[in-house]
Amino acid sequence: MKINNYKILISNLPVKQQSFKTKRTTWNKAESQIEWLKKLNEGIFHNKPTLTISRQDIFETKDLIEKIVKTIYWGYPYGMRGNHFVDILKHIDLIESAFKKLKQTDRPTTEDFNNLTITLKSVKGLGLSTYSKLLYFFKLTFNDNPCLILDQRLIDVFANKTYFEFQQLSKVCYENAEKNYLNFLQITQQLAEKIETEGENIEVFLFTFGNNLKTTNVNESKISNMWNGYCPESLLDGKTVRMRLNQNDFFESEETGLQICIITGVQAVILNFRGQGKFRTNIKYADEIENGEILSPQNSDRPPFNNPTTAFGESEEIEKYITTIN
Repeated sequence: MKINNYKILISNLPVKQQSFKTKRTTWNKAESQIEWLKKLNEGIFHNKPTLTISRQDIFETKDLIEKIVKTIYWGYPYGMRGNHFVDILKHIDLIESAFKKLKQTDRPTTEDFNNLTITLKSVKGLGLSTYSKLLYFFKLTFNDNPCLILDQRLIDVFANKTYFEFQQLSKVCYENAEKNYLNFLQITQQLAEKIETEGENIEVFLFTFGNNLKTTNVNESKISNMWNGYCPESLLDGKTVRMRLNQNDFFESEETGLQICIITGVQAVILNFRGQGKFRTNIKYADEIENGEILSPQNSDRPPFNNPTTAFGESEEIEKYITTIN
């Protein structure tokens, strides 16, 4: 499939608000080995047992060491493997110096990236998955292409050859990802310009939906996971039934009572409870305004009702989910 098919979804993803929650206790071991970390954590956690960190929070952090630590908490909310975190903190001055030097470099090039990788090889546990996060949050570029996060999850997407635009990265594995990182940045930036969005939006799309979407074939699947504005439950029965805006601002099937909450241009969340037929007097139908949202299940009791973000894959998943709705 082509990334361009999901242009509206990608452009509307709440990238800066992508958040992860970590527990203070996850980092107790590191606090016992790194003298200054306990004091830093007291300031970060504010005496609370958990901390929710968004991308925006990290971007707004001015202190470089705190930015590095928050990046790791965001990227590894359940902790890093082995003693990697402690090993990284033991070299925090080296890491800070390397990234500060890049920030001061005018238009970093491939040579600057290669020099960085050589410097970071001395830090045990600091692989591409981690330092690409730091490159991203430090807002660095190489060859005028903004840095993005490249981890195993994206590598798996490329390996599946799901998206035409990333076919040339299909042979990338974690062992050779570092050599292909700048190529990944260039491909993504060119694609971002083409579909009028940001590279980080494409990165988040690949991370969230990359291996969870599948094009549908009429002979293989009853309905697509891309919503067309009509009642999915009725479509499964071969009928086209309109969905009308109700008094709760959900679109409700005029036949089945199935309700969908819209995140415009992004998701169409099928709610796990049915409507009561209480429609707005000012009639508005979903098929008149739909923007190719991705059908998703309700996994939260609070708006937007889909957190963490998940989406349906094949038609069978949608059908199975709908059968559970009373």
